[in-house]
Amino acid sequence: MTLEALYDEILSGKTAWATIPHRALWKVTGADRVRYLNGQVTNDVAVVAPASAIYAAILTAKGKLLGDLWIGASEDALWIDGPASEKDSLEARLRRFLAADDVEFERLDEWTLTRIFSSSAPTPSAGAVAFRSTRFGLPGWDLWSCPTATVELGLPVPEAILESFRLEARLPRWGAELQPGDLPQEVGMDPLAISYQKGCYVGQEVVSRLHHIGHANRSLVLLAALSPSAGLQAGAPLSQHGQDVGRITSVAYSFARKAELALGIVKRASAVPGAQLQAGTSLWEVIEPLRTP
Repeated sequence: MTLEALYDEILSGKTAWATIPHRALWKVTGADRVRYLNGQVTNDVAVVAPASAIYAAILTAKGKLLGDLWIGASEDALWIDGPASEKDSLEARLRRFLAADDVEFERLDEWTLTRIFSSSAPTPSAGAVAFRSTRFGLPGWDLWSCPTATVELGLPVPEAILESFRLEARLPRWGAELQPGDLPQEVGMDPLAISYQKGCYVGQEVVSRLHHIGHANRSLVLLAALSPSAGLQAGAPLSQHGQDVGRITSVAYSFARKAELALGIVKRASAVPGAQLQAGTSLWEVIEPLRTP
């Protein structure tokens, strides 16, 4: 099957899967787990129903990014995954404000994350949990499993299709668009990962002030090529009217547009849909996402 055909099969509802590397998993138990975690992350953990997951950020007191998280719920636990490159600092941060709270963190270093594109829930064996989420911008399931667990899967999905899905939905990724020290609203995490209705959390004052009385100086944008773009790579500078305005963060072939797309982080004034930006010898236009997660 060609990549184009596989892409169409997944969008039509055919079950497919991909192993997702570079994520670390924590199981969180204890009667205070929801209350405690809600005071640590940007999204509202209290609204997560069992077998579903939400996207969130975890910040410093100054509102700077420490990691991006997916938080799933089961009847007796919360399950957090974040970038494996930051797992030690994230664990220290997650535990930092524990006092008399009834909360336990267990890091599951041997577990594997599999993304399943399917409308129906998987039926994993013992030693696995699944959560409905919009990771990669499409409905499906995040399956976390220990080494002995098994699950029935469908078609394998290569990285090229995952990146096509991600860019088409303008979703940031840790290590590309997301870096330690970023403000979450400048790198595409608002509104995906931020609740402005929930209670207090670490870093909320900065996030709230930027939302209500300020503005982000930079924005994550989706770019479509208006001229040949062969050889464009992440890190390439972007300019407008001869002035540096940002950089490319990701480039991928879009199976929906049958052409390359790019993500970039640019100055706010250059983030307007329709704006034309130069990257090397190629011209790119800021466009809206092809789909909404």
